[in-house]
Amino acid sequence: MTTVKSKPQGSTSRLAEVARLASVSPATVSRAFNTPDLLNADTLRRVTEAATQLNYTPDGLARSLRRNRSMVIGAVMPALRHAYFASTVEGLQSEIAKRGYTLLLAISDFDEATELAAVRSMIRQGVDGFVLVGMRHDAALLPLLRDLGKPFVITWSYNETVASVGFDHRKAIQPVVNHLLDLGHRDMVATMAFLNVSDRERDRLAGIEDAFAQRGLPFPAERVIYAGNSGLQDGRNAFRTALARFPDVTAVICANDLLAAGTMMECAARGLSVPRDISVVGYGDLDIAAAMNPAITTVRTPAHEMGRLAASTLLTTLAGEDGLKHIELTTELIVRGSTGPAKSTGPKRN
Repeated sequence: MTTVKSKPQGSTSRLAEVARLASVSPATVSRAFNTPDLLNADTLRRVTEAATQLNYTPDGLARSLRRNRSMVIGAVMPALRHAYFASTVEGLQSEIAKRGYTLLLAISDFDEATELAAVRSMIRQGVDGFVLVGMRHDAALLPLLRDLGKPFVITWSYNETVASVGFDHRKAIQPVVNHLLDLGHRDMVATMAFLNVSDRERDRLAGIEDAFAQRGLPFPAERVIYAGNSGLQDGRNAFRTALARFPDVTAVICANDLLAAGTMMECAARGLSVPRDISVVGYGDLDIAAAMNPAITTVRTPAHEMGRLAASTLLTTLAGEDGLKHIELTTELIVRGSTGPAKSTGPKRN
């Protein structure tokens, strides 16, 4: 009796078998895994279903050796506890997955040395290109990438000197200030989280100062409240400091929506009404901004689209085309219920 050995469960089938089952050529199967965006939806579906039925997985190592590519993109984010950066990562991931790439992610915790170490580690692993955040980095980082021929793109900051996909934080914050000034507010404070380590926050502060100056008004440095971090409790603590220093304050400009939400929580704890007693604005348009009562006036930033475009421009470059460029995105002032006309005097301290 002849015994036929069956393939062990979970073993891969050959590419030609997938092609026969899907009624396409082997070259089409290869394109389905390497450049799926080149195929129409019906062909891609047939190949995918055939590959699933036959438990076929392409040999990623062999493909990367043939291309002299690892098929991996490295990204270093300052943090993921901030939904802004998490949304950018989602945009990156969704775009690179379409091209057969994998995302390798590291967190710097706003530390330049940690970021540089992460990039060096990724280089040793053969990462093809990099997505970074902002313009503040260790002095050795960008020259290192250029010397090694590793393409990179900056996100969250727009800069014409490097490949970047972002926006001008200095311009983005000014409509917020003008909105408050138009409502009659003059006694304002700005609550910032990461001024010492974030070029984006420094640009926002410069934008606040610009908006005041354009109205012929000063915005003294002592009006800047350092929250120390960006969470809800940090917002509460910062507002306590603001009231202690400036009991007549009528509006608080926050570096992000979490600080704004924390400020509003502290207002509620003190019996202060928003916006009757004090107006509060945020930045970023996180889900919490719309969910608060009243909802928070804020600046909508295109975090997800930023990640998608950064991935697209980087992958285009890796494909041998002229992909890296400067893309300036737009932001939008979203006026909600947390801002209103200024009272003649600020809130009374409880």
